[in-house]
Amino acid sequence: MGIFARIILGAFCLALVPVVAAAQTSTIAGTVKDVSGAILPGVTVEVASPALIEKVRSAISDGSGQYQITQLRPGTYTVTFTLPGFTVVKREGVELTSDFTATINADMKVGAVEETITVSAESPIVDVSNITARTVMTRDVLDAIPTGRNIQAVGIMIPGTTIAVGGGGALSRDVGGSGNLQQSPLQYRGSADTVQTIDGVRLNNLCAQGAYSGVYWNDASFQEISYVTGADSAEMGQGGIRVNMVPRDGGNSFRGSVFGNYADGGWAADNLRANLAGDTTFNANNRLTNVGVIKKVWDFNPSVGGPIKRDKIWFNFTFRHWGVNKTVADSFFDLDPSPFRYVPDPSRQGIDDGHIVSRAGRVAWQISQKDKLTVYHDDQNKYRDHWGISANVPPEASAIQVTPTSFVDVAHWTRTHTNRLLFDAGVGIYDQEYTELYQPGVTGLTDKVWDLAVIQNSKVYTVCDNSTGVCSAGTGKIAGAWNNPADHFSLLRTFSGSASYITGSHSMRFGAAVTNGRWRLVRQWTGDMQPIEFTNGLPTAVTLRLPTDRRNGIKADTGIFAQDKWTVGRATVNAGLRYDWFIGESLESDVLPSRFNSGQHYGKCADGKNDPKAGCVGTVQDWKDISPRVGVALDLFGDGRTALKASVARYVAGQQIAVADDINPVSALSITDRRPWTNDADRNGLPLDANGSIQFNELGTSTSTSTFGRNVSTTSYDPDVLNGWFKRGYNWEYTVAAQHQLAPRVSVNGGWFRRAFGNQTFTDDLRFDQRSYDGPFCVNAPSDPNLPGGGGFQVCNLYDLKPSVFALGLPANNLVTFSKNFGGETNIYQGFDVNLESRFSSGAFIRGGITAVNRTFDNCNLQNAGYDAVPFGVTAAVNSEVYADGTSYCHREYPYRPDMKILGSYTLPW
Repeated sequence: MGIFARIILGAFCLALVPVVAAAQTSTIAGTVKDVSGAILPGVTVEVASPALIEKVRSAISDGSGQYQITQLRPGTYTVTFTLPGFTVVKREGVELTSDFTATINADMKVGAVEETITVSAESPIVDVSNITARTVMTRDVLDAIPTGRNIQAVGIMIPGTTIAVGGGGALSRDVGGSGNLQQSPLQYRGSADTVQTIDGVRLNNLCAQGAYSGVYWNDASFQEISYVTGADSAEMGQGGIRVNMVPRDGGNSFRGSVFGNYADGGWAADNLRANLAGDTTFNANNRLTNVGVIKKVWDFNPSVGGPIKRDKIWFNFTFRHWGVNKTVADSFFDLDPSPFRYVPDPSRQGIDDGHIVSRAGRVAWQISQKDKLTVYHDDQNKYRDHWGISANVPPEASAIQVTPTSFVDVAHWTRTHTNRLLFDAGVGIYDQEYTELYQPGVTGLTDKVWDLAVIQNSKVYTVCDNSTGVCSAGTGKIAGAWNNPADHFSLLRTFSGSASYITGSHSMRFGAAVTNGRWRLVRQWTGDMQPIEFTNGLPTAVTLRLPTDRRNGIKADTGIFAQDKWTVGRATVNAGLRYDWFIGESLESDVLPSRFNSGQHYGKCADGKNDPKAGCVGTVQDWKDISPRVGVALDLFGDGRTALKASVARYVAGQQIAVADDINPVSALSITDRRPWTNDADRNGLPLDANGSIQFNELGTSTSTSTFGRNVSTTSYDPDVLNGWFKRGYNWEYTVAAQHQLAPRVSVNGGWFRRAFGNQTFTDDLRFDQRSYDGPFCVNAPSDPNLPGGGGFQVCNLYDLKPSVFALGLPANNLVTFSKNFGGETNIYQGFDVNLESRFSSGAFIRGGITAVNRTFDNCNLQNAGYDAVPFGVTAAVNSEVYADGTSYCHREYPYRPDMKILGSYTLPW
């Protein structure tokens, strides 16, 4: 689909949307009085800014003298107050950022309307009416700070923010662009429910809980990025960080910019060296022969914007080409890939190399004096030439990762129906496909295109060498070819919008958001076997695998909200209520044809409800929740310089397709079978004959499962977990905060927070209970100077599975149920933070803070209840694994851990 077709589609979808969640924008509000202090109703208040394509917005003060003008874009504003019989008052230079309410009061004196009093004052920096905690990174800040140019590398600079494992199980710490090719989602105060939005429209992907996006955002296309970190409005369902990106609009004059950076290996350093005392013990003990070093990093990001028609249609277009090539610690090419063993070539180190190309554009159209339409489009291509490379995966056995399709579209319509009534609606589309392919030298192909026939027919195999580790434990060296070529699809559609009714003292907002999407993963296994194991060149074992095509989706993720911001004197009450309805589903899926199976299709269940035991798909979850949000903000002294805030809010846990995929019938299949292979009868180095058929006479009996290829459901969910009111995971957030303006452009804020989680689940292995184990018993720890007291002490309360129970060969049978059924568990985060922000007239700034977080975790009730859960131990083989009973460690108090971060910039005088 071309860009213009997508724009037309987005505009058409808007016509179908009634009221739904709009972009988080800003407000100018205040009270108008005469010089004696008497309130003045009926004052016309106008705000004007180059940021407004319509130039001017207006409101009229109500009977209490209050006014509000909402849904303003970030920018610099002039506020004008007009009333017949009074002198005009004008306030210039009011700077607005996202999610901020600037309080601009006016005192008017009797006089001619032709007279104008211009008031010069610093822009407000304390929001005395909003309870939402947020950090805004404006364009000048984004351009100044020396971090990676992505929302994670910038967001990690907020005190209390950490990163979590992202796609592919990677933890990417981006230093100056070194993590350009891999995202790791942000976490804040114990919540991993990060939400990414453009103009308020959610654009997370469908993987797992949806905490990140597979799209790598084009930095120069945004005017600013707002990180909401607490006390969020009822428009959002989740309680982690909300990252709202505000695109550039263009303007009435043509302007452009170019950002570029480049560094090669000559600028890089490594830490593979003797320590200060000249001791190389560290490297010797860790067997590390080299480290990862950047070979090349670059970023070229030009942007241009301006009018298509002055005061009517603006545009902004941004191109970005960026990437990084870096070596991977202890990864080398295979000296000779043909033998069935891995021998490293130290002269050729592996490089994780790749780049991304983005073309992003936005058009803003002032359709009429009351109506505005904006359309944003970002189309990308990502190329990662050695995906999955590591110390255990040499370059030729890594994958090529490409994105045949990767784009987002966001269309947003706003209507200022009257000075008091506003409407808006939006639609967002997130569409992405990425593939994992063989290296060209493996198959002889040079193109980077997913070809199922080539994958199935190529006579290439993944080899693992047990002499370099334990292959079944994932520590052996891999060679030959990428183990599982795959094709990933995510399509997410979001329809959102709202209606707002504004008076001087009330700002009421009502709306809804509806999201649906589809996810698909086609997974092949190299030669239907992965890996083929050798030890010093001799055959050891083979793991047989079945290729699959899994599909899951969100039938509907609906949120309906109502909220009001009511100002009474110096206090503002923020109250909201949100209804969430989530329906997840498993879609028709397949086991694909292979050497061992002719394939099998899993269709819809007759009753429409997913049933992995019956081998059919349908609805998985049907959750309904109501979540209140209440907060109060107090302008303590009435001067707009000091605010006290408190809030209580309930949030539902983030959810995409993780649960649906877990109990998709294809996921329930036994698709692996590890067989010993010690008899290579025909000496061809493969457990296959000349026709490619498996030679079972060379293989021993299964060491892992007797149900290979059979539809045996290994995990089931308690129906009570999946259906009904208030069954979804949730958390309560409590905050108390204060903010004070120390001086012009200098503010300090701090507070206390607490987050408590509910509806936790655990996995109970129904095969075993406490009677299934021998124990408790003790063992002696080895003597080692690195152990407490030099070792030699007893380790007690250990258990092992009884031989008689192991001999039963019971297939896995796990039940996911609520922890509260066994007494419940506790998971609480709480702490304090203090932050300082200062912006100087020269353009320099400094901001930073310190936060201290404490966590309490307790699942002693579960341990004492006598269940056998996965944390307690699912034993693979008798006398091979020993487990502690867990009661000694079931209550954990993590002490307050300080986290201090600071960033700033100073503009040199020349």
